[in-house]
Amino acid sequence: MYTGMTPGQNHSYYLIQKQRIVELAWPPPPKSAEVSFKGRVLRLLHGGPRPGSPEQCVDPGDFESAVNVLDQQDIEAAISAFTRLGYQVTVRTLR
Repeated sequence: MYTGMTPGQNHSYYLIQKQRIVELAWPPPPKSAEVSFKGRVLRLLHGGPRPGSPEQCVDPGDFESAVNVLDQQDIEAAISAFTRLGYQVTVRTLR
């Protein structure tokens, strides 16, 4: 059902059978030493994912495995799988 999903900052999954919404949020990186103006410009020119982003920190295969657990409508196992990957998980009711 959710094929082709890749790690990202935020995801929402609607589980109609369970009447739940599962939201994933990648926590912000911890505050580190201030990056110089030159460092910010070089990062902007270089492109690519930010350091500490889910694109760098989460293995796409592990993410797909967690999505497959969610696809089976097993909310508790999905929460555990996504939490192990580093996501903050929120579950809400559709009503």
